[in-house]
Amino acid sequence: MTIEPRLDGLPVDCQFLTVRVPDGHDQTQPIPLRIRVDYDNPNCFATANGKRVFVEREWAEKSMLMDTDAYRDAISRRAEASRLVKATIVENWNGWITCTGDEDDYFDSVDSLLERYADRAAQWKTPNGEDPTEDEIKEALPAWAFCTTEEVFHFDIIDAVECYLSDNHHDDARDFITGWDQLEKFWKSWSAKQTRLTSYFIDYSRIVVIDPERFATELADAQQYLEGNRP
Repeated sequence: MTIEPRLDGLPVDCQFLTVRVPDGHDQTQPIPLRIRVDYDNPNCFATANGKRVFVEREWAEKSMLMDTDAYRDAISRRAEASRLVKATIVENWNGWITCTGDEDDYFDSVDSLLERYADRAAQWKTPNGEDPTEDEIKEALPAWAFCTTEEVFHFDIIDAVECYLSDNHHDDARDFITGWDQLEKFWKSWSAKQTRLTSYFIDYSRIVVIDPERFATELADAQQYLEGNRP
């Protein structure tokens, strides 16, 4: 970064300013800067990696904190705890469930979920390299799972055509299209045949309890964590 001595200040967007980090700089500390002709007292601060600059040291420190694994882990844990505390328990759920929302983690029943997780846990090794015991496998099973929402085939062909016209043609393009009625009639008939397509998506607002005792413990832990880590 070059600062012309004749300038009293630089018209820069500090969020997009980067600097070359001096050799030997303490990576736990922000870099003090002054974007004007004054080399003694900094009036802005760069993060330790030189990628972001802030007028106030406090915000540089906060930005650096947000880059740490500990901060990201804390945010993730808070989100997970908050979901568990806020979720509604659903009784007698007979739909699809998931623990993570990953593509290979959807199951049509609690039994199939437990079977898959038990198979995975049985393949793990303890820190001593031994096979897990039955109790250890049981402890590795989920105590609860999220419900899912169902999505069937639903696609508005008229809206899609209008979007295409808007993106690729002039303002009056719709007036030049003929056969809208025929398209709607065909699409309604064709869409009605797509009964085999159904997708499921994780629903963080609802859960199914699998192991009531362990769930109660996890819920209490989540509530305690949120109480002790208020923003």
